[in-house]
Amino acid sequence: MMKLSLILSALASASTLVSAQHAFTLVNKCGSSITPIVANTACGYSPRCSGAGYYTAAQPGVLGAGASKTITIPVDWVGRIFAQDGACGASGEDCTITEFNLDTGDFYTPQAYDISNIQGFTQSIQIAAAGCDTVTCTNVNCGCDEAYPVGDTTGCGDDSPVRACGAGNIAFTITFCP
Repeated sequence: MMKLSLILSALASASTLVSAQHAFTLVNKCGSSITPIVANTACGYSPRCSGAGYYTAAQPGVLGAGASKTITIPVDWVGRIFAQDGACGASGEDCTITEFNLDTGDFYTPQAYDISNIQGFTQSIQIAAAGCDTVTCTNVNCGCDEAYPVGDTTGCGDDSPVRACGAGNIAFTITFCP
């Protein structure tokens, strides 16, 4: 009986660890292949260090036109996802990027996500979060209600492009060329 109790306890702990993830579905609606990159930015572009999780799995790889792939991201991840076009830096510098601060998610500080073109617009992109706002930027002139504009280091004055979503595991869909 003691062994059964230990086994059940171990299985419950393992299922908790597995459920402590966000599902990210990457969808390529572009006319050609793309290479999505997942970049950790805790303690770098984000000032968050303590408590931030890191993506350590393999990169998603090339997604052909019309293809999609779901990856799991740690529940407390801070980072970016972007399509590497050969001109982007390792963390998406000079490209359109999606940004995520998922290391919060409590009553006072919800999890946050946004689209940023501050360092350059390279493609249209959309972030959909189950039960939360969807943001879409389809051209270089996206307004502050959808994305940070090219060159704008003021945060649109009030960080209006940032969307917040409550605590818990969230299923995200990032669509390239929506």
